Amino acid sequence: MKLLAWLDGCVFEAEKLRIELPYVMQRIHTLGGKAYNAERHVEVLRRSAEELLGFATLCSARDVERIAGRLVELSRVTEVLSVPVVMRLDASGSLSFEVEQPTFGAGGYLRARRESGVPYTMPEPVVMSQTKASIAIDDMADYAVHHLGGERAIWVSAAGDLISRPWRPIFVYYKQCWFTPKRYESVEFEVAERAIKAVGSKLLVRDIPESALDIVDEVFMLDIMGISSFATVKNNRLLSSMTSRVASKMEPKI
Repeated sequence: MKLLAWLDGCVFEAEKLRIELPYVMQRIHTLGGKAYNAERHVEVLRRSAEELLGFATLCSARDVERIAGRLVELSRVTEVLSVPVVMRLDASGSLSFEVEQPTFGAGGYLRARRESGVPYTMPEPVVMSQTKASIAIDDMADYAVHHLGGERAIWVSAAGDLISRPWRPIFVYYKQCWFTPKRYESVEFEVAERAIKAVGSKLLVRDIPESALDIVDEVFMLDIMGISSFATVKNNRLLSSMTSRVASKMEPKI
């Protein structure tokens, strides 16, 4: 297996890809060489690029499917594993694709390792796509809570309410209902919403105070590849049975 990248029509080893300029990005779930939700990813990338960079990519969903599929094929990744492909548009207008390490599953799945979460005050995201800066901010928040005895930051506003992110929305389960603090038009949110509805559960969009973390039953975050369930938040030991059901419906599936 050799992970590859594509930049302005050239294919080379992914480890040689260097993007120095600011960029916006989307992480795409591929399975069996097929790029899922390509059209929505392109729509979100275009909107974010217009807001932050002042222009949008001319790349179409068909282009994304062709390039991502070909890169995964050339990387010789087994077809039974899901593979993330990152699409980036930088401030110079250069579009790139990068094949990342495959997951341990085929399709959307529930990660085996459950994490301990710690509330951490952060600003609310202002755009739909991840950027070079937002990735660093995400990493900084997670690193900071390591010193507080946790593994993953649960973002909280200065007003004391939970913050969700378009690329990593958060959901809490309480009294037979799922709650999330904000609805996004991101692919990740839409994938989560469809999975929750597929198991017959109700999803409500409500402000969620940090204090609710003391009494909720389950908490999970989702990215485009899978679901991460929390084992503990503060002193609350959490369950994961409903989260597991949602993960069983997360697209794509073989």
